[in-house]
Amino acid sequence: MKPYRGPPMTLESAAAADLRLRVWCNACGRQIELDPAEQARWYGPETPVPALGKRVVCSKCKKRTPSL
Repeated sequence: MKPYRGPPMTLESAAAADLRLRVWCNACGRQIELDPAEQARWYGPETPVPALGKRVVCSKCKKRTPSL
């Protein structure tokens, strides 16, 4: 099977698919699950899921080093 090469998933489409986004901090190891519908209200529904990683900040160590 060929890998998917289309545009990245948006927060809106992730919310419509009823997905949860697991994010972890590369600095301290904290892991959380984000609701894409809630994130879409903050960042806009057309925000690509990979772009969310550049915007979130760890609530434990306050660093911006997440992985999606």
